[in-house]
Amino acid sequence: MTGTLLVLPVYADPGPEAVPVAASAEEVPLGSVEDPAPAAEVQEGTTEPVAGVPDTAPALTVTRTGVDEFSLVGVTWAADPAVRDVRAQVRVQDADGAWGEWTELGVEDAATGTSSATGEERRGGTAPLWTGPSTGVEVEVVTVSGAAPTDVQLDLIGSPESPADAVPGTPDIQDTADAALAMPDVYSRAQWGADERIRSWEPGFAPTIKAATLHHTAGSNNYAPEDVPDILRTMYRYHAQSLGWGDIGYNVIVDKFGRLWEGRYGGLSSTVVGAHAGGFNTGTFGVSMIGNYDLVDTTQPMVDAAAAIIAWKFSLYNVNPNGTTTLTSGGSTSRYAAGTRVTLPTIFGHRDTGSTACPGRYGYARLGEIRAKVAAQVGSALPLVSQRYDSDAAARALLGAVTTAPTRTPNGQGAYAHYANGSIYASGATGARILRGPIRDTWASLGWENGPLGYPTTDTTATPDGRGLFQHFQGGSIYWSQATGAHTVGGAVRDRWAALGWEGGSLGYPVSDWTTTPNGRAQYVHFQNASVYWSQATGARVLSGPVFEGWARTGFENGALGLPVTDVTPTPDGAGRYAHFQNGSVYWSQATGAHSIGGPVRDRWSAAGWEAGAMGYPVSDWTTTPNGAAQYVHFQRGSVYWSQATGARWLTGAVYAAWAASGWETSVLGMPTTDAAATPDGGATYAHFQRGSVYATTEHGTSVLTPDVVAAWGRTGWENGPLGYPTAPPAGTAAAQPAGVTVQRFEGGVVYASAATGARAVPTAFGTAVSAAGGTEVLGYPTTDVATTPDGRGTYQHFQNGSVYSTTTTGARVLRGAVLDLWARTGWETGVLGYPTVSATATPDGQGLYAHFQGGSVYWTRPTGAHLLRGEIYTAWAAQGWEQGTLRYPTTDVTATPDRKGSYAYFQGGAVYSSTVGGTRTLRGAVLDAWARTGWEQGRLGWPTSDTVALSGGGSRTEFERGTVTVSASGAATVTTR
Repeated sequence: MTGTLLVLPVYADPGPEAVPVAASAEEVPLGSVEDPAPAAEVQEGTTEPVAGVPDTAPALTVTRTGVDEFSLVGVTWAADPAVRDVRAQVRVQDADGAWGEWTELGVEDAATGTSSATGEERRGGTAPLWTGPSTGVEVEVVTVSGAAPTDVQLDLIGSPESPADAVPGTPDIQDTADAALAMPDVYSRAQWGADERIRSWEPGFAPTIKAATLHHTAGSNNYAPEDVPDILRTMYRYHAQSLGWGDIGYNVIVDKFGRLWEGRYGGLSSTVVGAHAGGFNTGTFGVSMIGNYDLVDTTQPMVDAAAAIIAWKFSLYNVNPNGTTTLTSGGSTSRYAAGTRVTLPTIFGHRDTGSTACPGRYGYARLGEIRAKVAAQVGSALPLVSQRYDSDAAARALLGAVTTAPTRTPNGQGAYAHYANGSIYASGATGARILRGPIRDTWASLGWENGPLGYPTTDTTATPDGRGLFQHFQGGSIYWSQATGAHTVGGAVRDRWAALGWEGGSLGYPVSDWTTTPNGRAQYVHFQNASVYWSQATGARVLSGPVFEGWARTGFENGALGLPVTDVTPTPDGAGRYAHFQNGSVYWSQATGAHSIGGPVRDRWSAAGWEAGAMGYPVSDWTTTPNGAAQYVHFQRGSVYWSQATGARWLTGAVYAAWAASGWETSVLGMPTTDAAATPDGGATYAHFQRGSVYATTEHGTSVLTPDVVAAWGRTGWENGPLGYPTAPPAGTAAAQPAGVTVQRFEGGVVYASAATGARAVPTAFGTAVSAAGGTEVLGYPTTDVATTPDGRGTYQHFQNGSVYSTTTTGARVLRGAVLDLWARTGWETGVLGYPTVSATATPDGQGLYAHFQGGSVYWTRPTGAHLLRGEIYTAWAAQGWEQGTLRYPTTDVTATPDRKGSYAYFQGGAVYSSTVGGTRTLRGAVLDAWARTGWEQGRLGWPTSDTVALSGGGSRTEFERGTVTVSASGAATVTTR
């Protein structure tokens, strides 16, 4: 390293061993201008003017003295994109009580694109200020533009001294032999006492390094060599935890003494993503100079050290220090909106991408010098070509005579010479390497060193199996065999292939080039025995055989399944193979072939135990139904159908067959809303659908039920109720029904459904009674379900033209018409008649209806109406031949007489009176008329006491309580009283 030599104290090794040192932090809440914390105040303006801020602007301020010693100050606030331009003025008090000058802190926007594995809250904040040992602080926070910050917090961070701070010893990180250019020595994280327990960020890696970013820490310039570890530890604590970045932001930190210190975790030779240039962290190498170089000039040792580490990094990734590169902003916290493409020098200052003064006016002015020094150190590769050829007899014998003298490559970063049998290409990063045969031809076809592979890093070499050639390059490799030809392979695809044993492993040689998928989201290489697909989101995955072919049929990565997230893997039962993808899976077995499955259908299959569950392997691909409303997959032992409205449902056996026979999802049933399942008693399987249900039993076959039938059956208690299971009648035996009426038979009854009556279940006993009474042609269809009577002793059901009432003692009886109406008027089953014992039946003469009840009977004809008969009167009428006797049909009910001593009923052919005075007597014709003229039972004759008796000479005589009515042969009636 050229430049001024800084002489530091010489220490005898070994010195004290460096150990992790935990930094401490005190967090002082300030709240906000609108709602200050109890300890904070809002004042008018700042003590020292702040550019762009009026003197009257509100400033949030707090003062703390006598606190535990700290050495770094920062201000943070709740993350908010609207908070864009905040300034904080800070001054500190030393241990002697002296206050220092006010120092202005700008916004720190460097962490865009970083992540925290622990989910720590990302906060906005200022750059940290290293103050040295301090015990008091005063801060003033103002807003230049944008929204005012909320949840403002002052962070005071201190770090105990370590004996190793003053004697760091020899840098742990020395030449790694990763490049032709030697690496400058770097002190490790362990040597500055990094406490790895607070690091919550796991490294992220970019595809390559394209540029270096120069920073300054904006802290104090008045530090001694032994202060540097403390500066790094407190900065680490502020970045990692106060700001929520998870680690220190910079890749490398350089002090003013020219010493280099390892920053962000993940390895200096790697492409680890830092947190140093908001929106431009990926693909850049962040080097930060300790100090504020807006105030003073940088030291020469610092500039030289920065140039040395950048030169070494550029040699690893073949970056031209005098070139430019195009970067895409990854976040809107920088001066460029997310997605903006920006062309920058390959060595640029933080201010070129962010709204910041970093790396200070003096630091920024040294960029040209740094670029020149890096270019000088990367140097020319021209001598390397001649050195290799002249010093390597084997190379000369292999390559033959020179055909093109050593020449600088067009990009200025390397050199080459062509020979009779090959070429030598060299760069500072890769050394001089021999290329020949089909390897060289393929590399040339890709654009030589300017192609995607860059410079070679090895010679063209025979593969261990002796059947091919290979060569590694900066950006990948080329492998060749007689059977497969020459093909490129690189990146994570090559890494995965390497992990499996290169060409000697299970994949064999590549048979295609390392290629980006058409959608630009992944890379792949096909090999002799399998393929490897890689994307940032899914990693590198190995696909082969019928599983790969099944994925190919779906459209590869552009199909419904997306990219693979696992390798092809044997199923646990050993009978098949599978691979999972971003949006589904492919499963294969010898018996079923390879089939895709995804979405909620796969989730349902997974919940059932995958291929080891009840469904077995898929036998069809994941498919959308013809109407576009659902998705399905058929399995060995059933099918799963899914729609947004119904979810994923499993159908199998006779239930599935019946649904399929009805027309699948376009049938009257629609989509399934439940799985096919066994009924609680195990007697059947069933599934409910959007517009019906299917039940299947061994005894009765399979029945398709409409929703209203299902509802009616459900109200009876399903298969555990009186109806039992539905029965499917043999083909051709179903009775014809009127249009709009559905009839479903069950083991224990029938369900009738019509628009007029709804769906109603009729148990067998009720159905038998209905049939005996003339069936539905006479009674119509049920209009209610079977219900329990109020007295709890019976059940009933109403129909369109009547009702059925049943008890265990009377059986099921049908009532209809005027007979039912009269019974209703008497109080139904709780009235004088009780329950019916004989259904409403046509009388033998066909002129009327009658029904017998526990407490009497009802008879009806159109001329006479319906009348209730009971007791002795009913018995007397029955004894005379019912309606076919001389009395014919009743014209009144059995009625109590006004004197309450008896009762009577009138008939078409007479009357029957019954009392305790004269018993039950039938009166007709002239006798009845004559008695009526006397005033009935309340007249002078009183109650009849005998039946009408015929006289020997003709005529008749009837005895009453107080007299006699005699009717002559000519029909004249004579009343005699006693």
